[in-house]
Amino acid sequence: MNIKHSTVSASVVFAILIVLTLVTYQIGESGVSSLSISLFVFAIAIFKGVMISEYFMQLKWVKGIWRWPVLVWLILISIVIYSAFNA
Repeated sequence: MNIKHSTVSASVVFAILIVLTLVTYQIGESGVSSLSISLFVFAIAIFKGVMISEYFMQLKWVKGIWRWPVLVWLILISIVIYSAFNA
């Protein structure tokens, strides 16, 4: 892996995370509330978690079982939160 490529990737991912954070902040400040908006914000949060685990925890380039615990945790916590809101 090239260090320059890694720095550019991390910078792009960081910029995406900032934009997504601003989007969710604006949605929260606008006061709109519906199930679809809530699911959209929830999907953004899950996507941000995946991006952080893949790029900043360096799990994108890991082989084998080491990258699965974080991804499985994200999926499980997503199911638990979703089921809590649909109970």
